Amino acid sequence: MPQVKDIYKTLFNEVPVAIADFDYSGLSEIQRKLKGVERSEIRQYLYKHTAQIKAIAKKFKVSLVNDTALSLYGVRTTAQFSEALARAYCGKSFDVFVEQLVSLLSGEGEFSGELKCSVARNRQQDIFIRVSVPEKYGTSLAHVLVTLQDITAWKRIERKLRKEAQIDGMTRLYNQSAILDKLDIELIRAKRYGLELSCMMIDLDFFKVINDKFGHQKGDQILKKVADMIKDCFRKVDVVGRYGGDEFVVILPETSARNANFAAQRLQKIFAKTLFRYKNVIKFYITLSIGIAGYSPKKAKDAKDLLALADNAMYDVKKAGRNAIKIAKI
Repeated sequence: MPQVKDIYKTLFNEVPVAIADFDYSGLSEIQRKLKGVERSEIRQYLYKHTAQIKAIAKKFKVSLVNDTALSLYGVRTTAQFSEALARAYCGKSFDVFVEQLVSLLSGEGEFSGELKCSVARNRQQDIFIRVSVPEKYGTSLAHVLVTLQDITAWKRIERKLRKEAQIDGMTRLYNQSAILDKLDIELIRAKRYGLELSCMMIDLDFFKVINDKFGHQKGDQILKKVADMIKDCFRKVDVVGRYGGDEFVVILPETSARNANFAAQRLQKIFAKTLFRYKNVIKFYITLSIGIAGYSPKKAKDAKDLLALADNAMYDVKKAGRNAIKIAKI
């Protein structure tokens, strides 16, 4: 019958989570210096002394590590594992390392987060890290327990679901919610760097007639084709989305309303040359009513304001007879 300690050793080595016991006592001097200091000040100190922190990280010692941890990084010894994790901390995941130290140096005793790092065979993996300090080692940091779990598959699914949540199911363009989020981001850039920004609202003229005459199935097919045509007309940096029904939105970063107007004219010319068909018997063209709004701090505080300006301009076009372009006055 195996001894209890052998059973625990087997469990420790084979549990599907990487576990390591680190000695962080190299931080003791910094810990004393920052005792009682607010988290924000600790963070500022660490970023101000980046080289010193990275040097300390490379000297952290591993007193115990399980086989899962060694396998995760494709190494054989505790020293090699320590070096591999230190490289991760000193690379793209330095920010995560800083937040970990902020938690420990402020006396919280635990931290959890996510980091990206190269593991066995130089694969880029998503890793969930949890760090905790047993209470009696809170002052010395001589024993810091670190667990690492490969969550790459989970993150891949999460990214896919997040992307799908932003996409309109029919046209595969961005949906209304995603458009508003992306326009907010571009507005922040425009405000911060003094950049131009334009927004275009596009409505298909008399599309209800097409749906009523040919049916919604044919209408959906036309919407898909229209979505592709609009997307193909603009730059890769431009953001194209379906706002709802037969309305589309285009975000044009670093573009004045005047230049957005040229792009809208180009789009109308493409539609003027495109003949749509129904059962190869009925042939028809689709025209567009387009409203354009350029970013103005006085008129647009957020994405909804800018979209409203473009939307109002588009409705002015529809009231005036459709198949035209109007730039909103700012």
